[in-house]
Amino acid sequence: MTAHLILLRHAERPDIPDNEIGNEVGLTKQGIRQTKQFAKSLGQPIISISSSPILRCVQTAEIISNQCNYNMTIKKSILLGNPGFFLKDPELAWTHWQTKGHDAVNQYLLSGKDQWQGFHPFDNAINRMKTEITKQLETTSSGLHVWVSHDTILATFASRVLPQSLTLNNWPNFLGYLDIYLDEKNDLKYNYFSS
Repeated sequence: MTAHLILLRHAERPDIPDNEIGNEVGLTKQGIRQTKQFAKSLGQPIISISSSPILRCVQTAEIISNQCNYNMTIKKSILLGNPGFFLKDPELAWTHWQTKGHDAVNQYLLSGKDQWQGFHPFDNAINRMKTEITKQLETTSSGLHVWVSHDTILATFASRVLPQSLTLNNWPNFLGYLDIYLDEKNDLKYNYFSS
């Protein structure tokens, strides 16, 4: 059995009003139920869980941990959120969301070739994530690593590692994920599930 890592968007949360970051927004009751069902569907034993420090991600990680009898510490990672692997200056980057709107920023995250202030160059950021994922996968020969994050993190990474970039139409839904593993040549391979 090969070790896998899933880069997972957190479960359902309420809508966040425009021009608010919403770090304190947690999961809905439906999100909690769906996470429990999702956890039961995981086909491998969990060997590590990491999460964005943001509440809804931590809640998703904790539910998966409880449902799968994972008894180790959930690691919090700023690569996965607050700020996330592609943000250099979160306050400066936030001005883009406020002035350009979410759709414009999301489109930039999917395919942006320009360099916006507040963001790391995407090639550097993606290579950093690939390195961290490879290190994690090389630690074990079987089992599942679960990284709980946000739609922007998942979409930005998936759009640059999949054969075709994502679009706003196949943006990750709640509990959408990227399944990642190392092949026999030690190259990263990816399968995307929007939800």
